[in-house]
Amino acid sequence: EPQTMRRILVTLAVLSSIQFASGQERHAPAAFDLVRQGTPMCSIVIAESPSPSMRLAALELQWHIMQITGAEIPIRCESEQVGGRRILVGESSATRQLGLRGVNFQPQEYLVAFRQDTIILMGRDWQDTEVNRKAQGRSTTDQTLQQLRHKIDYWNAVGYPDRSAGELELPGIYDDQGTCLAVYDFLERFCGVRWYGPSRLNIVIPSRTTLTVAGEDIRRSPALKHRSALAGGSWPFLRGQWGDYTQEQVYLYWRRIRQGGERWAGNHTFHRNTIRTVFNDPEYQCQNPRGLGSQLCYTNPKLVHQVAQMARDYFDGKGELPEGWKAMGDYFAIVPDDNINLCTCEACQALLEKGKDRKTGFFSSGEMSEYWFSFVNAVARQVRKTHPNKYIATLAYWSYAFAPDFDLEPNVSVAPCLHTCYYPVHAEMKENDLRFYKQWQEKSEAPMFLWVYYHHPMEPALIDRWKCFPHVMVHETARAMQMFVRDGVRGIFECGEQDQLEQYVMAKVWDDPDVDVDGLIDEFFRLYFGAAAEPMKKFYLSLERIACDPANYPPPYYRSNGIDWKKAAWERLGTAERMEEFRSLIVQAEELTATETEKQRVALWRSALWEWMRQGRDHQQR
Repeated sequence: EPQTMRRILVTLAVLSSIQFASGQERHAPAAFDLVRQGTPMCSIVIAESPSPSMRLAALELQWHIMQITGAEIPIRCESEQVGGRRILVGESSATRQLGLRGVNFQPQEYLVAFRQDTIILMGRDWQDTEVNRKAQGRSTTDQTLQQLRHKIDYWNAVGYPDRSAGELELPGIYDDQGTCLAVYDFLERFCGVRWYGPSRLNIVIPSRTTLTVAGEDIRRSPALKHRSALAGGSWPFLRGQWGDYTQEQVYLYWRRIRQGGERWAGNHTFHRNTIRTVFNDPEYQCQNPRGLGSQLCYTNPKLVHQVAQMARDYFDGKGELPEGWKAMGDYFAIVPDDNINLCTCEACQALLEKGKDRKTGFFSSGEMSEYWFSFVNAVARQVRKTHPNKYIATLAYWSYAFAPDFDLEPNVSVAPCLHTCYYPVHAEMKENDLRFYKQWQEKSEAPMFLWVYYHHPMEPALIDRWKCFPHVMVHETARAMQMFVRDGVRGIFECGEQDQLEQYVMAKVWDDPDVDVDGLIDEFFRLYFGAAAEPMKKFYLSLERIACDPANYPPPYYRSNGIDWKKAAWERLGTAERMEEFRSLIVQAEELTATETEKQRVALWRSALWEWMRQGRDHQQR
């Protein structure tokens, strides 16, 4: 069965995640001095014409080691005569002599290897060729592949404006960048670096004059293949906890926490713009006046044929995607507009009639599943005749969240939309979500992706201009993500933003579902807040305990299809007694800070969380 096969594949991936490169005999090389008493003891070696991933990886390795030791390890080109110890970053003539080539790695697979007087950090990288540059694609957030190859002034971004060398193009978010993955793993695992946000204040970098590394070889890839949590601090908690940062630093941060990966996209594609410019044939326009211009007649054969041909043209690299259309890699998305003003023709109504008894009382139901997935199947059936290894991607969302009664074509890739932010406190909504999630697990043959919501209570609070109680749910998020990855879900798109630590923990679970979550949390507070770790940890976990306790949401705060977040925030969650406890913990943390860095970090959390809460409660009390 598809679900069983996915689990087998995930198990095999985990079992093979640590292995040795190129069949060489297993051994334990001597410790490798990168820097000794502030003096560089090796060189970083890259190819004559490095890929974007190699260029960034070499700079990132050099800069972070400078921050740790104060020593600058030189970056050398392979054509130079480089003696002594070497760190080989990316494929070069030196790695080829060792039998290691980028093309022999799987997408996103990378290697950290120790050899005599040599460290190897490499993987499969996107190559800057004319053909690769021309590849079409637009992400779930409507950015093209080229727009996602961000350009930055690297040295300015990391705090050395006097060393500015002009613009550096970063590896694209959804381009292969195995060499970067290898360097970031190396910096975390062997050098003790942690990226808790984009600014220098958010990065934990140890300080020592001698940096020596040793270990076993690592050859692996991230467990989740498509990772889209491109948080930019657009919501208050994350923005406040990060402090002062630049957009260039955010672009680096996304790569450091391994966002991106396999190309996939899924979002609304049929909307007013595309209907006006692409789907303007009178023959298949929606016959419902309310849906005219935003919906189409999804039973019309001519529409099916046109969309199927668009998919073929995309897969064949012919022309550009219509503005606003989503497709990346092997996935061509088709998703209706975000309303249910659907066609009233006889054929459409006959299919819609089949869903009249599939209401659930929740946002996610199956009212139009028979209708929508009949259209998806019809398009996929045509595309499969010419492109059997490509996929039609769609969402399982709102009134078409549940699977239809019929089987899907094997090339239909579905992304269920799950209200994960409700899971700790709304058992009925979670149960409803998992019901259709498991349906899709059993029914789908194609790779499955997810769209996960982290938008409540912050989104309604921002829209209506009130301050919500911080909805910290780091353990519930970790458990859900571990389940999804172990079930074989191939990729996840996050809708919304969490707080600083929860965002970090989720990214780490996406990389490795077996990571010790409590260990990550303990390490964060110890490394980030130092002497103030204990009261800050108690502050944070108390937020989680209160926000995730279902007993704090009795009726009428608890509704069958949601939570009255606004009333619950300061009547049930942030009570006067609890607010005094939170205030006391923040004051205690401030008194315990031992360094200027600790003081600044506590101040950011005070402003982002405690002051937000205080203002929210004060406003409601007026």
